[in-house]
Amino acid sequence: MKKPILATNIDDFLIDHSAFFEPHKEWFDRAIKKTKDKTLSKWKGREDYFLGVNEAMKKLMPDASPEQRTIQARMWFQEDVIRYIKEHPEAVKLSVVNKLKKLKLKYKLALITTNSQNYINDILEAAILDDLYDIILGSHTHEEPNKSELIDRFLKEYGPPKYYISGKTYDKINSLLKEKGVKIIGLKDLEKI
Repeated sequence: MKKPILATNIDDFLIDHSAFFEPHKEWFDRAIKKTKDKTLSKWKGREDYFLGVNEAMKKLMPDASPEQRTIQARMWFQEDVIRYIKEHPEAVKLSVVNKLKKLKLKYKLALITTNSQNYINDILEAAILDDLYDIILGSHTHEEPNKSELIDRFLKEYGPPKYYISGKTYDKINSLLKEKGVKIIGLKDLEKI
């Protein structure tokens, strides 16, 4: 019998949000220092932060193509995330990891993440989670993170998961999957499935 898919995110589910937010702030601090443009600080923590990334990268790499800038910007960020996790192993939520390992007996575990496909395995390895997922779908490194396109790719390749578990009360991926008829489960309801 084919196992149903149980999909999750990673940010604020398996790994504390600080492992992604602190590198996000560091990225902009570094860009501000290198460009000497303090107005870039307005992009920290915003949903549309990649507009600020593009603005900074045009100044940092004026002769590069938009694709080259995106690749470089995302590479810097992902490397910072990996470093943060290695320096802060407590950011990994072991109680959630243990619950997922039990659920793996009944479900095929899938990770849907806007972290880049080229770096997500390194992030999981740094968190000692590299053997947890059966399916890992990240965004393309040369593209800006786009949750809607990511969900469409996942559904096209694997079909809808039976459940999507999220650590966040609201996340765009939650609402996109819910629109597609996928049942969203919060951490507190993990024991019910």
